[in-house]
Amino acid sequence: MEKGASSEPLRYHCDHLNCSNTELAPVICPGCSKNFCLQHRHKVDHDCLAYEAPVNPMAEAAAKIEKITERLNSADIKKGQGRKSDKLAAKVQLMKLKQKSSGQADLPQEERLYFLVFLPKTFAGQSQASVFLSQHWSIGKAVDVIASIAKVPNHNNITGADKLVLFRTSDGSSLGAMDVKLKSLFDDQQLFNGQSLIMEYVPQSVVQLESFKNYKS
Repeated sequence: MEKGASSEPLRYHCDHLNCSNTELAPVICPGCSKNFCLQHRHKVDHDCLAYEAPVNPMAEAAAKIEKITERLNSADIKKGQGRKSDKLAAKVQLMKLKQKSSGQADLPQEERLYFLVFLPKTFAGQSQASVFLSQHWSIGKAVDVIASIAKVPNHNNITGADKLVLFRTSDGSSLGAMDVKLKSLFDDQQLFNGQSLIMEYVPQSVVQLESFKNYKS
């Protein structure tokens, strides 16, 4: 601020570097508390330390979508690799399972799908069971039959109780809804004859078993 001759009004200097402008009234920046001319009054115009670049909603949304897409693509790649691994391992294991699996003896050979099932960690009995099931059964019936063969307590018909759910050993993903047919998964190469699976107690909403690596033999 400067005071000229008695006949001249007060003038207020701009605090911006190399600016010689003055104003008749102070223009104080609320961010840095310095005085500026009208040309430099905005934070962005005087490089104010309190300046925050405005967010572009469209750009921000696009960035979020890109991150989500990258994450999903990465998950799809891992799932694809897991399915290939499942198929190869199942092919190697199938002959062994055919020699030692338990199931309903009257099931026609052409209907049978063989699985090595890792049983719930809290189950006091055996840790795994070799079984054969009908490809025409739903996942729900498959769970019931496996539980019956292995003598694992089954509370799937009790409201609020943890449910027995089948998961893949390769990535911990569930086979799907209880009404899905095994044959549809088999036809879509989402399930393989001779594959290893995990049967575990989980809350009804769980579709991914985070601890799946703990079940491999």
